[in-house]
Amino acid sequence: MRLKLCSKQGDIRRNGSGHLWWPFLFLGLMNVPLQSVALPSPEVSLDFYSRTISEALPISEFAGKWKQAPGRGENSWTRNRLDTGVWLGDWGLSYTVRYDYQLTYNRATADLYYRDEQDLTPPEGAVPVYLNALQLLADGIRLKRRWNLDSGLFFQADVSLLKAREFQDGTIDGLLSSDEQFFAGNASLDYRYSEDLLLAHDFEKPEGEGLTLDLVAGYQNNQRKMFVRVEDAYSLIRWERAPYTYGKFDTADRDVEDEVQLAPVFSGWRELEDHEFTMPVYATGRYVEQMSGYQLSLDVEYFADTVRYRPGIRWGNLPGNPYVGVDGEEGQWLFALSDDSARVKFQLGFDNPSLDKSHSLTVAVAWSAQL
Repeated sequence: MRLKLCSKQGDIRRNGSGHLWWPFLFLGLMNVPLQSVALPSPEVSLDFYSRTISEALPISEFAGKWKQAPGRGENSWTRNRLDTGVWLGDWGLSYTVRYDYQLTYNRATADLYYRDEQDLTPPEGAVPVYLNALQLLADGIRLKRRWNLDSGLFFQADVSLLKAREFQDGTIDGLLSSDEQFFAGNASLDYRYSEDLLLAHDFEKPEGEGLTLDLVAGYQNNQRKMFVRVEDAYSLIRWERAPYTYGKFDTADRDVEDEVQLAPVFSGWRELEDHEFTMPVYATGRYVEQMSGYQLSLDVEYFADTVRYRPGIRWGNLPGNPYVGVDGEEGQWLFALSDDSARVKFQLGFDNPSLDKSHSLTVAVAWSAQL
């Protein structure tokens, strides 16, 4: 059994096949009581956001055959959101889709995987193996409420009721050693899933549902604006009769020279039981200072125990209101264009213009219009 089978979760073609994206739904609020005052005009909106980070390898290589030795870093993740719906005053209702995937590993595991892919001699001595995977595909309805106070403070809360479609939630943790003939050691497996990517477990696909809460708080006046957004400030995803595999891989004979085989001997058990898990918190913040003809900004991002900073500048006196920012840690450049009312926005970010070499990629599109 090869440890590398876990990497199939990151194969976009594999995860994308067989799933139909629902048509965009523009949902209206019903049963609004008639008033003598005019109701606010409805506003339809469409937002798409995708951000992917692969620390050890370029994104294009991570899900395929590793052609180069992994570098520093122990996280690879992607967050993808599609949200379309309607605002009526300070209330909003939308259809939302999300795909999340996070893989955490140690450098020894990444090096072992690379050596296997390239048929290289395995490392000497004991190798600590650690791999944790968390994946979720879900869609549902999002209810939004915003508050704008006279003092300049503003708040927003979004509650999403989700139908969970797919998930992976598992950890392999252990120790392997080798000589010229075989690998030996042990590794424990604690694994729950909607599709077994390790041991080909046959079962009836479970049903899942969940709830998440996103929060925004900030302040603005004519000179500056600042806010903090916390996604998945609260989350609970529940699966009914989800398959569960727990056990240990023991010694591993290697019949083919220089090929890693993680023990064909597996001792443990499989069950079907209810399972609950939470999604990791993702937080961003922004500070904007208005200057004469341009804006200076500082963006902060927190995820996977890492804080990233991105200073930037936006020229409001140029066509398209162009924005340029750069992440100092990973060197990702972010470019953006928008109209004067910020109803149409486009963002593209990467750390290398050659996508085959890029470790980070950000794409965002936003559109809104009053009816």
